[in-house]
Amino acid sequence: MKIVPGRIGVPFLSRRRDTGSATPPPQLQTERSPNADDGGAAVRASSPNGDAGMRAIEPHAETRGSEHTSAAVYTNACSPLPIGVGGRHSHARARRPWRKLLYIKQDYPDDYVDDTFLMELQKNTNVRMYDYSTIVMQTSVVTQHISSIMVFIAVFINLYSSSLTGQLLLWSSSVSTVLGFILWDLLNMYLRTPEQRIIRLKLIKGAVLFALLLFGLSPILRTLTEDTSSDTIWAMTVIFFCVNLAFHDYSTGNLTNIRFPGSVSLNAAILASVLLASQLDQLDSNLSVFAFLAFALEWFGLFPIFRRYLKRISAAASMTMAVLLALVAAVMFMFISRAVALLHLFGTLFITFVCPLWLIWVQRYKNEIHGPWDEARPIVHRYYNY
Repeated sequence: MKIVPGRIGVPFLSRRRDTGSATPPPQLQTERSPNADDGGAAVRASSPNGDAGMRAIEPHAETRGSEHTSAAVYTNACSPLPIGVGGRHSHARARRPWRKLLYIKQDYPDDYVDDTFLMELQKNTNVRMYDYSTIVMQTSVVTQHISSIMVFIAVFINLYSSSLTGQLLLWSSSVSTVLGFILWDLLNMYLRTPEQRIIRLKLIKGAVLFALLLFGLSPILRTLTEDTSSDTIWAMTVIFFCVNLAFHDYSTGNLTNIRFPGSVSLNAAILASVLLASQLDQLDSNLSVFAFLAFALEWFGLFPIFRRYLKRISAAASMTMAVLLALVAAVMFMFISRAVALLHLFGTLFITFVCPLWLIWVQRYKNEIHGPWDEARPIVHRYYNY
């Protein structure tokens, strides 16, 4: 048995019959492997052509003969050394799977996410699909309030130009308020409860007390802004009415009291009414100031509650109220300014019929995403003892 060098410089075992030429076998040089932990040895075989290769032999095999040594060679230099036999043990362990937990220490950076992170992505889960007819009905609360402001301004202009007397305004507003309460009772006949009666009595009591207070303060309010220029009064009035329009309570759930932001809207309307009432000093009549402020209280304090109640009962009745208010405002401004009357009509039509189409059209571009990055929402379980 002889060791014959291979094509890649690695000798291999070959059984062949000796010929007449006595070729000396390559010498095996034994070297100690520096990484051997168990006493193993490394054998470097060199050939006359200069090829060499590393071989690993079994431990404690130095004392055996050359034939036993040749038989013990079982690996070549191209393959790695086996673990435990001339090799180094690998102490690296596999990384544990990543878990979405912050209270444990993991072998991953804090901002690491795996491939399943976006699997929980949700798009447009809370998007509401609107119906055109429903939105048209919902716009009635906006057009009603805009028309009511226009009617109030038209009443002031007629009172300021002496086309309307304070006595007529006081009687007409008082009768309208009484008719409104009667209509409220008729609509609430099938739902009448003692609680509704108590609420109605509280409203009437508060309105009467406030009206008496206004009657006593009318001489003071008439001359409140006599040292202020008219341009400042008109500008401040426009600003307060814009605040009233922006912070008005357009919901239908509040029928008993005035809450924020409805309170801001009411206060802005009352301030605008006081500023306008102070411009009636040229009439030299406290009755006109009192009638105008009482009408403002009824128009901006009680009438919105009645409109919300009507909206809750019937959407068609609310739409009818919006149409009537828009027509009344247009007719009253027709004798003051036709341009303003036509602008109000076209604005009402735009808000009622065009804005719903606009909303439905832009809804297709809504892109709302939810995922694991959102804040957790605690689920609170409430237990009641009956």
